[in-house]
Amino acid sequence: MNLLSFLSFLILVITLLTMVFGVLAYFLYKAREKKKGEDDISYEETVEAQGGELIFFEKDVKDV
Repeated sequence: MNLLSFLSFLILVITLLTMVFGVLAYFLYKAREKKKGEDDISYEETVEAQGGELIFFEKDVKDV
């Protein structure tokens, strides 16, 4: 096997592996985004669950 055919085969393999890893990364990203959206709780719900006080300022509606 000469050098030119070996290098072309190597480039082909690297290109195919890059595509496979790209598709795999995309599906792992989508799975992570789907999992992240399940536990949407607000700051107020978290404070009520722990029995603490709000530490951020609240916006007064009548001042706006």
